[in-house]
Amino acid sequence: MDDGLVIARLVHFGAAMAAFGAAAFRVYALDRDVASTPSHLTAYLDRWNVQLVRIGAWLTLVSALAIVPFVAARMAGAGSAAFDPPTIATVLSATEFGRVWFWHSLFTILLIVSAGFAPHRPALALIWAALGLASLGWVGHAAGGSGWAGLGREVNQSVHLLAAGLWLGGLLPLGWLLRQARTGEEQYGSLSRQVVPAFSHMGYVAVAAIAITGMVNTLILAGSLDALSGTDYGRLLSLKIFLYLVMVAIALRNRFRLMPQLEAAYASASRGFYRSVLVEQAIGFAVLAVVSVLGTWPPPSMHHH
Repeated sequence: MDDGLVIARLVHFGAAMAAFGAAAFRVYALDRDVASTPSHLTAYLDRWNVQLVRIGAWLTLVSALAIVPFVAARMAGAGSAAFDPPTIATVLSATEFGRVWFWHSLFTILLIVSAGFAPHRPALALIWAALGLASLGWVGHAAGGSGWAGLGREVNQSVHLLAAGLWLGGLLPLGWLLRQARTGEEQYGSLSRQVVPAFSHMGYVAVAAIAITGMVNTLILAGSLDALSGTDYGRLLSLKIFLYLVMVAIALRNRFRLMPQLEAAYASASRGFYRSVLVEQAIGFAVLAVVSVLGTWPPPSMHHH
């Protein structure tokens, strides 16, 4: 059963982050008129982003529904409960997971509606995508607890997810644009010279937010630094942190080596940039896979209680 849950979680996290990252990209990278860039080109990239938001939102909804029977089976401690309507009804109506899942699904449906019927209002889609992704911070190991401490943990996890979505989700439209720019067409080059710095500035904020909230999460989940090396959970969490640091190193190289070359309009720069964004996407996917497995394992901090 757990393999199915891991795959469903992977699709779910990936889709929710892609939808949010693309919705945000439209606002911070494309929502400005730039004299040097033909408007039809920005509109073309924007339409591609709207498609990504729509696909991401639909996949988020479908995978959210797919996760429910797995959760029901885990809570009931029996695989047969996955297909037992009364058990599923109880999980949805009487548990914290069910309450969060209701809101999460509602936000995702509102995102589908706004991206479908009001694609020219990027801020609206961004709000629903952000609420949908942030709501995932209220379930899982890093959430939980009561009172202000519990609320603090949940807000911390929501910020962690939003920051990761900004960065990982934003790599998809960025990669698409750089792929076009590789051809050496000047109009794509000028658009990438406008968009890459915007992505880079957002990236600083996202990377810092991931680091701070991630440290808090690590202390909550591992309980101690010893647990990072002494348990399977801790070792897998350490792998996630290592992969994140590799991504940061690549991003810094892009910022200080490749971005000046891109701004100087070297044709080779967009090719190198495109390759490194592909590598970042692949590592990002690996991070999500690790997270999807970790969510099905009990963290060391649970063994202390």
